[in-house]
Amino acid sequence: METTDVHGNFFGYNFKENHPLEGGFPQVSAYVNSQRDSLGKENCILIDAGDILQGQPCVYYTNFIDTNSPHLTSETMNFMGYDAAAFGNHDIEAGHPVFNRWVADCKFPVLGANIISKATGEPYAKPYCIIEREGVKIAILGMVTPAIPMWLPEKLWQGLQFEDMVKSARKWVPLILEKEKPDVMVGLFHCGLRSHGQNGYNENPAEEIALNIPGMDIVFYGHDHQAYCQQVTSKLSGNKVWLLNAGGETVNVAEAILTCTVSNGKVTQKKIEGNIASVKGIKPDEAFMKHFSKKQDEVQKFVSEEVGVLDKPIYGADYFFGNSTMGDLMHHVQFKQMKADISLVTPLVYDDVVKPGKVAVRDIFILYQYENMINVFELTGKEVRDALEYSYSRWVNTMKSPDDHALNIHMQEGKKPRFGTATFCLMSAAGISYEVDLSQPVGKRVRISKMKDGSSFSLEKTYRVAVNSYVGSGGCGLLTEGTGLSMSELRSRIKETSDHEFRYYIIDFFRSAKGALQIPALSDWKFVPDSLVKKALETDRKILFGKN
Repeated sequence: METTDVHGNFFGYNFKENHPLEGGFPQVSAYVNSQRDSLGKENCILIDAGDILQGQPCVYYTNFIDTNSPHLTSETMNFMGYDAAAFGNHDIEAGHPVFNRWVADCKFPVLGANIISKATGEPYAKPYCIIEREGVKIAILGMVTPAIPMWLPEKLWQGLQFEDMVKSARKWVPLILEKEKPDVMVGLFHCGLRSHGQNGYNENPAEEIALNIPGMDIVFYGHDHQAYCQQVTSKLSGNKVWLLNAGGETVNVAEAILTCTVSNGKVTQKKIEGNIASVKGIKPDEAFMKHFSKKQDEVQKFVSEEVGVLDKPIYGADYFFGNSTMGDLMHHVQFKQMKADISLVTPLVYDDVVKPGKVAVRDIFILYQYENMINVFELTGKEVRDALEYSYSRWVNTMKSPDDHALNIHMQEGKKPRFGTATFCLMSAAGISYEVDLSQPVGKRVRISKMKDGSSFSLEKTYRVAVNSYVGSGGCGLLTEGTGLSMSELRSRIKETSDHEFRYYIIDFFRSAKGALQIPALSDWKFVPDSLVKKALETDRKILFGKN
């Protein structure tokens, strides 16, 4: 049985919005226990495919606030009787002190064959484990997507490198088969099904490994939050391989049911069936809830702590239409913490709203979902403009008429309209004044007129530019594909990285205000020409958000 992409959903409760959630460990635990009762505990193996150390505030609390207690992630997984887990990219994002503590507190192996120590050249984590049950020997190989350097600043994974998963599997699968002679070969991978990522990383090779590396029986994977259950045929051996993904939100368990015939100590026949089991509607495990009730109360107290008072509401949707309070808040934080001439931000909200009045820690988790840090780069004015051009090429359309869509909207019959690109890749700037001309083609839309203080802006001049570490590491391709910089050259431009993560600084920004927090306007950009965009933006807002 596999879980994946738990993202801190340990209690089946949304601490951000203060209401119960369907799914989570209490329901998973109840389902797993029912399978153990039915089939026998010795006939059940429970594994996780990564991305568990980031998400709900309860995991943030154990990562960064209550650091003296045993790690809550380890405690819950130990209680549930996990047999193995794999690293995910968001587990590495928590940083060495956190993920090392998690691994040390786990009573089961946390696997990562392709996480390599630069000092030794050997795997930093245990590459695989062997589980023997009822005369059946099962090998589990763990790996994580190698694209981590594209998303995370090096200080979080210092001393490590991430080997291509296909290359690593070509090495480890034959070695395991020869040395261990398992009856069943299982992959436990934190990667998506298929499709390469950006900047040369093969981010999602689960299917590629199943098809091209002989010896696999089952590939459990995650990362893309899409439940999946299919068989494929190995191109080299002709054997069937199951691809199984429980999906995100912890509402499913992915299962591989092994039926083995054992004769004279050897497996003579094996049959494998795949299944996705929903845990929705299952009564939560009362023993789990009772055991962790005090910890849940601690987290509730933490997220309820007041950090300030907000004078006006913050509407996440405003960001996509021009100057916004949401954008200004992120710019203020970056300018306050780092010495920079220009601030570049991307939104981690969509249509979320933080109401005026008292603001608690939980509201900050709504405003900013991930533990990004802040980088400062030295970039030329041309590189700044080119990065913005790349962003707006994904954000807007070239318009010929006021009846055209201004925004890049993906329309699909029977589904809610949405942006045609990931909204967390839509980058805007402060510290400069500029227009985005939707009558112009890609590459000719952004016109930067001046610096915010009125001084001239130069394409040749070098500026100190603040940006979150996801974008700063190459995420979304904004500072690589957008500027033409290679990953190595981009890293060489980093001049400074913040000591803490972005959410920490947002909380500090609220706490430092005297009285109700006012967020003065910093952004100075707009879509033009008005004759084309005014009507279109109003229409697109109604299409995407159902309101003006």
